[in-house]
Amino acid sequence: MENSLLTTARSYFNDQVFDNLAAKHGESADNVRKGLDAVIPSLFLGLQSKSPSDQSGIIDVLKQYFSQINFSDLGSLWNSGDQDPADSEKSSHLISSIFGGGLDQVIATVSGFLHTSGGSVMQLLKTALPGVVGALTQNGTDWDSSRIAGLLDNNKSDFLAALPSGLNLGALGSSLLSQPNVVEGRPVIPVTDPEPIIDPVKDVIVDDPIIPPVTRTANRVEDRPVAHVPEERKKGGGLWWLLIPLLLLLLWFLFGKGCSRENETAATDTIPSTVAPVDTVEEIITETPVRESIMVTLPDNSTINAYKGGIEDQLVAFLNSDYKQISDDDLKNRWFDFDNLNFETGTSKITAESQTQLQNLAAILKVFPDVKVKIGGYTDKTGDEAFNKKLSGERADAVKAALTNMSVGDRVVETEGYGSSLAKFEANAPESDRIKDRRVSISVRK
Repeated sequence: MENSLLTTARSYFNDQVFDNLAAKHGESADNVRKGLDAVIPSLFLGLQSKSPSDQSGIIDVLKQYFSQINFSDLGSLWNSGDQDPADSEKSSHLISSIFGGGLDQVIATVSGFLHTSGGSVMQLLKTALPGVVGALTQNGTDWDSSRIAGLLDNNKSDFLAALPSGLNLGALGSSLLSQPNVVEGRPVIPVTDPEPIIDPVKDVIVDDPIIPPVTRTANRVEDRPVAHVPEERKKGGGLWWLLIPLLLLLLWFLFGKGCSRENETAATDTIPSTVAPVDTVEEIITETPVRESIMVTLPDNSTINAYKGGIEDQLVAFLNSDYKQISDDDLKNRWFDFDNLNFETGTSKITAESQTQLQNLAAILKVFPDVKVKIGGYTDKTGDEAFNKKLSGERADAVKAALTNMSVGDRVVETEGYGSSLAKFEANAPESDRIKDRRVSISVRK
């Protein structure tokens, strides 16, 4: 029987709702249906993955936002064309809170799965949110966070299983991949066949048409139980096992004996002894290049610690040049990107780690008293563009506010949020590309 939470959340949507949403967002009704099937379990999983304190805080905000909604008539509200409760900026912030830093990847993955834009996926998430809230709170009558947390935990495997086949689980965070009974959004089918077919040479199970063959160990096959093989089947493969030692002996004769001990020694010495062993492949993949720290000297002979090629390094070199000979139009097109400035996801709150770069910028402005700057904020193409433009503007304003607290706010002549209007990469581009579109920059003015 299907999970009751999923059933309840989906029950708010009928064919008329699908048709109206399709017309409203320029999508086919089938794609809207398919999209909701993807984002509803995703929202449940996003909530389930939060820490208890974060989960409780989100539920409190949801209660404030949805407590006046008539969940029993939610479908009529959508069908009537009235104000959709999920179409406000507040719902965008709620979606951001639910997924945290994984929101961009969720949107990109679902948009790739549906072959639609990131903006359409964000609208689907906001549209589905009231249904998810209604299912968890019994139509808004029970907001007990402990009960809701228990429901989410107890039904996690059902949410994972409900994700459409082909939707990459990695989009929802690595913690969800640790679920032992789920493979790519579908439950693992237990091994019930008493006679699995075993390749006697490779020693792998090859009878399962859904799960790829996996290597056997002494007592298990990776993370799935090994069915006992009847004695008759084992005996039938006996001749093969006799061939294995002969094959190994032949391989040793052809390759091992033909190599001298001198060559063997040379081969093992090709790896320098000073190189430490790497325990996992992940360590190699996730290793990031180390940036070179430098001391940037200012006109008053004071120094600031920065990165080579970073905003401080570039800006000081530019201000020491004859930049005043550059035309105003050319100056407007010359921007310097912050490279160590970050915000909490979906907000304009500057992280504590970013204060160093802001302090460096303030120090630069103090020793170049004639310099004026404009601050611009930018986002990638995921999410709602109106929200992106507002958020980018708020982030530019936040930088000005920080500089004001450092007594150089008067040097900022203008701030502006550009949203995704100047983004270079599409919403479904890899995160490594889209991160380049999410930035705050400054431009020098005369």
